[in-house]
Amino acid sequence: MSYPDDCLQCLADNWWEKADSKELTRGALVYAHVQFFSEIPIELVPERETAYGHDRVIVKARPLYGRSSQPASVLPVAAFPRLAGADCYLVNRAKRRPCVVIGEIQRPLISRTLTKGMGKHQTAPFVAIAPYYGVEQKYRAGYNPEFVERVRHAAYPQWMWDVLPHSKKESILRLDQIQPMGIHHQAYEHTGFKLSDEALMLFDEHLYWLLNGEMGEELTLMKELIKETEE
Repeated sequence: MSYPDDCLQCLADNWWEKADSKELTRGALVYAHVQFFSEIPIELVPERETAYGHDRVIVKARPLYGRSSQPASVLPVAAFPRLAGADCYLVNRAKRRPCVVIGEIQRPLISRTLTKGMGKHQTAPFVAIAPYYGVEQKYRAGYNPEFVERVRHAAYPQWMWDVLPHSKKESILRLDQIQPMGIHHQAYEHTGFKLSDEALMLFDEHLYWLLNGEMGEELTLMKELIKETEE
């Protein structure tokens, strides 16, 4: 797949390549249901409709401000256990999206002997993924073409432009939405593609820019070349 001369991908001989297996490795392109986060978290507040049973529930959604948590329900619901002053239920929209796997699965996995008596959620293995969003404009979705061009030119550390190999569609990777994904084979679908070793080096440079605020040598070179062509 060919790329234009004004993007990070053109610095690699081969950006995407076919994966030898469907293993969940760093750089793998997978489909997963990822959350779309609100600027202010939304809390789900369940409460019994009456004091005499748990079969009828009133559910409210309200903003959860960072200054303090909302008080526990006066009429708690058995299906929604909550520790007073600790737990709460957040609700977010989710959508099946293409994602890139950021890190490797940590091996070896923790022995069951060491986790005996512990909740599974305390040690269940996860990997970090970042979701892609299509750039095509439909109604309020999609992105302004001028914005897409700036992302392609590496104007922002939190966004990365790309053309996905399985769909051939322009997409923007949101590195500011990195989130966990379970490693169970039913939690994702592998596309059969992964980033090449050369692409991973450039990808890591872009991620380092986001995490540390410093642009590496390859990204700096690319931006200088783009500037020269625009003059």
